[in-house]
Amino acid sequence: MKKSWIVLVSLFVIVLAVAAQVAAQDATSELSGVVRVGSWEADDALTPWNNAIAAFEAENPGVDIQLEAVPQDYGTKLLAQFAAGTAPDIFMSGDGDIAKWQSLGQTEDLAPYIAGENGFDTSVLVPGLSTFGDVAGSTYYLTKDYSPLVLYYNTDQFAEAGIELPTADWTWADFIAAAQALTVDANGNNATSADFDPTTITRWGVQIPDGWGDWLWSRGILPIIYANGGSLIAEDGSTTTGYMNSEATINALQEYVDIFKVQHIAPTKDDVAAYSGVDMFQSGLVSMLWTGVWPLNGYKDVEGLNFGTAGLPAGSEGKANVLCWSGFAMNSASQNKDAAWAFLKYIATGDGAKEFANYGLTAVQSVLDEQGLSTDEFHGPVIEDLANVKTLPEATTPFWADCGNKAFTDQMETVFVGDVAVADAMNAAAEQADTCLAEKAAEGS
Repeated sequence: MKKSWIVLVSLFVIVLAVAAQVAAQDATSELSGVVRVGSWEADDALTPWNNAIAAFEAENPGVDIQLEAVPQDYGTKLLAQFAAGTAPDIFMSGDGDIAKWQSLGQTEDLAPYIAGENGFDTSVLVPGLSTFGDVAGSTYYLTKDYSPLVLYYNTDQFAEAGIELPTADWTWADFIAAAQALTVDANGNNATSADFDPTTITRWGVQIPDGWGDWLWSRGILPIIYANGGSLIAEDGSTTTGYMNSEATINALQEYVDIFKVQHIAPTKDDVAAYSGVDMFQSGLVSMLWTGVWPLNGYKDVEGLNFGTAGLPAGSEGKANVLCWSGFAMNSASQNKDAAWAFLKYIATGDGAKEFANYGLTAVQSVLDEQGLSTDEFHGPVIEDLANVKTLPEATTPFWADCGNKAFTDQMETVFVGDVAVADAMNAAAEQADTCLAEKAAEGS
């Protein structure tokens, strides 16, 4: 009798344990209600959304995920929805708006959710990306996809010039020396030759950003600034003086400017315009290309184009990179936060993230590994360089685009067009940016 009682108790304990485990596994199945999701994407870009939504709803039949795609004027409509109290429960954000939405109080602080019962271990994320959605000291966004900057190089042209291929240990000096050797004029002289004629260049050593647009230009230059110990704005977004016009930033920018104006190893904006519509790297007009990850898969399909990829070269203070990034946020006014968080976690770190990984780089390390990208000959160096990603100025203040970036690009243009000294331009930029920041603060906008 005693043995039977012990067996019954044991069975009861086992049943309770199993029930608890099942309950934990099926906790999300108790979720219900509507979760609205805002996206600026359209056409094929909606495929991962549709697949992720279908799979999530199958696991959580009580939840209705409603995707609201707004491919035109997304930010303007979202701002109007915030004002009217009709914004989606989850919404996409580009990196230029992360401080803006947070400063308006529209983004839910995700740190308690991440650390909560239905949270996740941030170690599942790629090193360097686990804090990329942080603003004002906490996490308000989870990564959707991104592109770091990449150095592409033509292996045939390197071999022809007798230059060793780029490595993870490449320095800025190595990069410049290679670009000089690879830049050739009409007479076959490279940029290190005393007879080199910069007016008859037939191939440049590198194509590096010189005017990607008002905000992308600074994005392309930032790694050079960071790698040499500079920055553009204080961490709290309060001032650019002492940052944008610091000695470290000015020295880094001078090295960048010299690529075009002294060494003549990169095509200028006018040179690029002369080849309008031509991919200069694919056509062999440049031996290296400093840009994002977006052309990589296309280059692999180009017959006869033999190339490799590398992380960006190290400056005097080490290596640095930045991202072009988009993420997911939860509306702080959402009326269904439990279900919204469950779906947000699913698309950012769960099986839903695998759907988006088919269209862009994911922040989930295990998914990158499953795709083979971490060790892929082309993507591997790109993934490795993610450890060197630095915070964007856009995360410091909602006024970076209007104040900091505008002043920076305006004044850098005077360096290239008006031959203004870099130091003078950056002093003017810092004054212009800080005046703007003060005005914005006074307006309370």
